[in-house]
Amino acid sequence: MAARTLARGMGTFFKDCEHPESRWSKCPHEYKVRYRSAAGKQTEESGFGTQDKAIARLTEVYSQKKAAPQSQSKAERIQKYGTMRFEEYVEEWKAGQRHLAVSSLRHLDSLLEHHLYPALGG
Repeated sequence: MAARTLARGMGTFFKDCEHPESRWSKCPHEYKVRYRSAAGKQTEESGFGTQDKAIARLTEVYSQKKAAPQSQSKAERIQKYGTMRFEEYVEEWKAGQRHLAVSSLRHLDSLLEHHLYPALGG
């Protein structure tokens, strides 16, 4: 699965099959697109029959991101995390981390328990 990248920040489109990129135009599988949403989360969509439709979707998303005011994504973060307790945020953050070894998690939990939680009044 090789992905084709468009202009910086637009995202990529690809096919998730065994066919080489040179055969994509004749391949019956659908295109997928991957991009970062306005909130910064990686998003993947599928179901695009042609390369042009995949590029059109990436262009649409890119235009929406550029047209949205920066304060909108900040307001969304404040709405989501503004009332959240630090412990809740840490648990959500840890759940989203990949490739953390057991020893890293143990070290992180120790730092949180002995340093951060007491300092923040948790």
